[in-house]
Amino acid sequence: MAERRQRILYEVRKLVNEEGLEGFSMREISKRANVAPKTLYNAFGDRDRLIGCAIREVYDAVRQNVQFRTSDRTLEGLLDRAIVLNRGNLKARNYAQAVATIYFSPSTNPYLRSLLQEMAVGNTREWLEDVRAKGGLHDWVNIDHLTRHMANMEYGLILEWATSSVKDSDYLFHFVEIILFSALAATRGEVRETANSILTKMVATGELPKFENPIIRPIDVPK
Repeated sequence: MAERRQRILYEVRKLVNEEGLEGFSMREISKRANVAPKTLYNAFGDRDRLIGCAIREVYDAVRQNVQFRTSDRTLEGLLDRAIVLNRGNLKARNYAQAVATIYFSPSTNPYLRSLLQEMAVGNTREWLEDVRAKGGLHDWVNIDHLTRHMANMEYGLILEWATSSVKDSDYLFHFVEIILFSALAATRGEVRETANSILTKMVATGELPKFENPIIRPIDVPK
């Protein structure tokens, strides 16, 4: 069962990479994975849930493969993870573009869009809740709205980069800017000072913030 599921999800990612959402069909996946269409519907429910499972499988495998030395509920930790995880997009332009296109597609159902949004922002919501509990978030900030806007900006950046509007060398820099600009607007006190300090140094040096190298575990990412 596990082997069949992995084969199905692998073929889903291949088809997403080749055809995107509009050219995706359960019939084609059943043919490629050599399973009956009824099996797909029984196991995954519908097209968008199947696509969500396939995309999430790789995302989870990559995150579990990396042991960061920064806390995931700090600004530094968010930046560290954004840099490391999005560096992988540089080696998978077509797939990253396909996922971003799915995110913005009018035919994507709310479940899949919410899943992709959650993947984009990672632990940002938990971090913001911690900041609010410590009095570091402006009272007017709606965390749901802020994280949604951040996801929109991040997937928008991926599309710009994937279509060559943003250079490879600038992609990660702009990704980090999205997080820091959001922090500067939404926070106050020590957190805002930290965001301002990091961004000021980035602009002055043209370099990304540096963090201690994470530990990469030898775990295979599902194909």
